Amino acid sequence: MSALSEDSLSAPVRHRDRHHADHLDAVRPSSAIAPASDLAPKLELTERQYRWNRKRYSWNRRRIEIWSFVFRFLAELWANKRQWTYLGGYSEEKLAQRRRRQAIWIRETFLELGPTFIKLGQLFSTRSDIFPVEYVDELAKLQDRVPAFSYTIVEEIITEEFGRNPSELFDYFDPIPLAAASLGQVHKARLRNGENIVVKVQRPGLKRLFDIDLGITRGVAKYLQNHPSWGKGRDWTGIYDECSRILYEEIDYLSEGRNADLFRRNFRDVEWVEVPRVYWRYTSSRVLTLEYAPGIKISQYEALEAAGLDRSRLAGLGATAYLMQLLDYGFFHADPHPGNLAVSPEGALIFYDFGMMGEHHDATAGAVDGVVFWDCPAGCRSRRGCVDRNGCIDTDG
Repeated sequence: MSALSEDSLSAPVRHRDRHHADHLDAVRPSSAIAPASDLAPKLELTERQYRWNRKRYSWNRRRIEIWSFVFRFLAELWANKRQWTYLGGYSEEKLAQRRRRQAIWIRETFLELGPTFIKLGQLFSTRSDIFPVEYVDELAKLQDRVPAFSYTIVEEIITEEFGRNPSELFDYFDPIPLAAASLGQVHKARLRNGENIVVKVQRPGLKRLFDIDLGITRGVAKYLQNHPSWGKGRDWTGIYDECSRILYEEIDYLSEGRNADLFRRNFRDVEWVEVPRVYWRYTSSRVLTLEYAPGIKISQYEALEAAGLDRSRLAGLGATAYLMQLLDYGFFHADPHPGNLAVSPEGALIFYDFGMMGEHHDATAGAVDGVVFWDCPAGCRSRRGCVDRNGCIDTDG
């Protein structure tokens, strides 16, 4: 999920003013969760593109769909290396054009194959060491394009998880989602005490789809590992294991809630960082309830300037926040794209989506610390802070 625009949502509540030490993972439109305004055009896509969107999945059908993609992809790679397959003769430019067309086809096929491959494509977009730049650039554009599932299903899931339906649990629950994505969708709601919240509900049948897809892709990874060309110098089984671990973590909302709690505690004394609180009473492995904490998306430059916010200062704070995660806490946000970071009207950074996190040991932090601060003009070396062109930006902002 990511931040929603300020003009459509109320101002976030500062976590330092709260009486409880929980979090929120508010709404994330641009990556895992799409903005509500985008729902209408997405719903116009054909049913064929959402053949994965069902409670029960056919293992044999998915095997045919996935392996058909793999073999066509490998056939195109084979053709890329044969100069006689190029009309009018081979050239580097023609190869690049062909790769760009293939990259668009890969992105669109991943969208049709559904949540597992949307997430895999987003992970692959960071692996320029494995894939050609044309593929990486196109996969970086991969965004969720999925329809919302019905409110009846939302009611069923919440009732299964908590033994009561939304109208019994909450003072208000909006049946129309704020945002929808491949893994779930977000609804605005209100607690009995009047606090505004967001409720993230997991798409039905998602774990079974992951079980089927990842079971099949394990075979694909083994095939590629033994391939005479693509297996050389690449650890496809290791890549599969890592991707599989990350994907299962992303659909465990209890794990995401714990990550958010730890992240919030780490930044509890930093007033220019906000982390939405988790409401554990209304959270389970398939439902995550969080503080309603909207802001201005960090990449919406015009909106930031219209709000009177200094983009240079925000850039410095963002760099400082990530260095603090790496060097001070050893626990860092592993999905740092603009959809997961917003800015409050007061200029505080709001972090979202803690499904994908990373950890490292003290020795690693010390090594990174020495590299980052060795030439600091302020001589701060291992001091908490961030170096910019003018010197050292203190963590107090």
